[in-house]
Amino acid sequence: MDRDWVRELIENFSSATIGGMNIPKLINERQLHTPSRLFKIRTCSDFALKNLAEKTLYLSVANEFNDPYDTAFWADYRKIAAWEKLDELGFSKDQVVKVLESKDPISAVRALASAQEPPIPNVDQWLHEVEVLAQNFHTGQLPWLIDQFKSSYKICSLSERVDSVLMWSHYGYNHTGFAMEYDFTGLHRNHLSTLTLWPVAYTNQLFDVTHILKTQRRDKDFNALYGIVASLCKAIDWQYEREWRWVVPDDSQVKGFDVDAPLKAVHLGARISDPDALRIMKICSEIDIPVYKVRLSPHEYRMISEPHIPAIE
Repeated sequence: MDRDWVRELIENFSSATIGGMNIPKLINERQLHTPSRLFKIRTCSDFALKNLAEKTLYLSVANEFNDPYDTAFWADYRKIAAWEKLDELGFSKDQVVKVLESKDPISAVRALASAQEPPIPNVDQWLHEVEVLAQNFHTGQLPWLIDQFKSSYKICSLSERVDSVLMWSHYGYNHTGFAMEYDFTGLHRNHLSTLTLWPVAYTNQLFDVTHILKTQRRDKDFNALYGIVASLCKAIDWQYEREWRWVVPDDSQVKGFDVDAPLKAVHLGARISDPDALRIMKICSEIDIPVYKVRLSPHEYRMISEPHIPAIE
């Protein structure tokens, strides 16, 4: 995982219970590190220009994003079953922890149960049932659960960067688009973005929700916000984007919606066409937003955004 403060924030957010979170620290750390400049690179589509003119951003569902792992997570049903069985049989907390830390918790339960005097009966039958249930969970229930979050949570991705060649290529239609710049730091504490804007963490592992689903089976205080955490965990491959996200828990009735956003400036792509540049400058003049132009450095792989001065005809 990347930056230490992001890792600690995700760990705090990943508590098995809501009561286990340090919510003041969660909010304070996020506010302390929120950049004053966040960017959304867009194509020059009518929809994007509508967002520009209205000073809004569109929040969409994860199953429409280009990352197949977006908002995915993992859970090990075998660990959940092992924990419940050991708890039922009255084993100590230390014994349970040792089993759950093993690579094969089911075999560990068998060894522990067999070592008792007299051996605990019907363990093999229980083990068979667990294997069947685990397969059903991992091929049916878990994918269904992930899809519920992917098709309901509304997300808008932003970046700390306006100088990424890759991002302009991917999201700005080969540098022919534009970027909208936002500053969320001055908004009221009850504004939607203040409550729902979080940094993305980059890691090699999917978010493991085993401990949360285990707690859900017995504790009403379980962390029902784990879908937010899942949407904030992405593969290391995406680290160059330095992403922040609006993540709004919602249902699947609508695919997305627009939200007012604190637009600060607009940056024209290095290869934007003259007609598109003129359209954007006209809109920015009407809404009193400054315009910058991205240019390519002549001697290094670097993109520079500078105040745009239209050519005099």
